[in-house]
Amino acid sequence: MSKLLNSQQCLKALKYLRNENNTDKLINILCDVIEYAYLADNRPWIIGYSGGKDSTTVCHLVFETLIRLKNRNIKLHKPVYIVSSDTLVENPLVLNYLKTTSDLMSQSAEQLGLPIFADIVKPELQDTFWTCVIGKGYPTPKSIGYRWCTDRLKINPSNKYIKEKIKEN
Repeated sequence: MSKLLNSQQCLKALKYLRNENNTDKLINILCDVIEYAYLADNRPWIIGYSGGKDSTTVCHLVFETLIRLKNRNIKLHKPVYIVSSDTLVENPLVLNYLKTTSDLMSQSAEQLGLPIFADIVKPELQDTFWTCVIGKGYPTPKSIGYRWCTDRLKINPSNKYIKEKIKEN
């Protein structure tokens, strides 16, 4: 790992690299930063994965970084959990994509000997969309003012998963 840069230097370097289309250099710098963070402590990592471009990029960079560490015989000392949310009201195409990519990440990590595990969380029965709308009479989420569904369908299941993984480690 090269010497650490302060935040202003990092922003300047990233801007330069992006403008100069130096993608390989940019990826190396990002992997260096991820490597530094990974080696800094023993706390497990949990990455939120939606299947979008941002979370896919983060997962790819973490894979690349752990492969680099392994190739340099540096011990991969902590697990990385990649967690997605199935709200149980997802578009079937989106859900299929999430399941497929999560399975592929888990299989690839196992084949490569990386401590990366991908899981999909779901809300508890009492917190599902239809239980809340039909069973409890909650209004369907129409405005930003009352978005009960995000907490119950995504945040609470993710928090429960995080607490379980922290307890295991």
